[in-house]
Amino acid sequence: MFLTQTFIYTITPKFDILISGGGSYARQEYTNFFTNEYSSKNRIGFDSLWLGFIYTGDSIADLIPQITFQAAVVQREKAVNQTKNFYLKSQSLQASLRGYSDPVVYSIYTGFGYNQSRKFKTLKIEYGNSIYVGGDLSIILSPKITLDLGAEQRFQTEQKINGYQNSEVR
Repeated sequence: MFLTQTFIYTITPKFDILISGGGSYARQEYTNFFTNEYSSKNRIGFDSLWLGFIYTGDSIADLIPQITFQAAVVQREKAVNQTKNFYLKSQSLQASLRGYSDPVVYSIYTGFGYNQSRKFKTLKIEYGNSIYVGGDLSIILSPKITLDLGAEQRFQTEQKINGYQNSEVR
């Protein structure tokens, strides 16, 4: 199970600071090969901290343009029983047009995600970079309840481990 919390702090009406942190909970269940006893391990951990900004431009007709940039300050990753922290290895840039029509908030967006390679003791992992386009629709049902709908198409370059491709462009 993963949980991400994002905080947006407004500096000026057109400029916001964005801070996002994520953590996870995992339960590993197994049977001991030698004793045939059931065992389990629980893990709760910190996964990532992102820092970025949102710039809001002047409205174009009824649409409000926004540019969002984020960088992963730290990402904790695990590969072949080695856990390692990576600093500033992923960035994201997104442009969106947002509109409001009571009780609906909608947006269309496009963006780019960039990942630098990760080096572990025995592995070098190159995650793919991605380009995406999508849209969101939020219907405000009451001050505390919204219905959120979204669709996104993402294209990602191949992933490589130690120089060998292990996924296709998707």
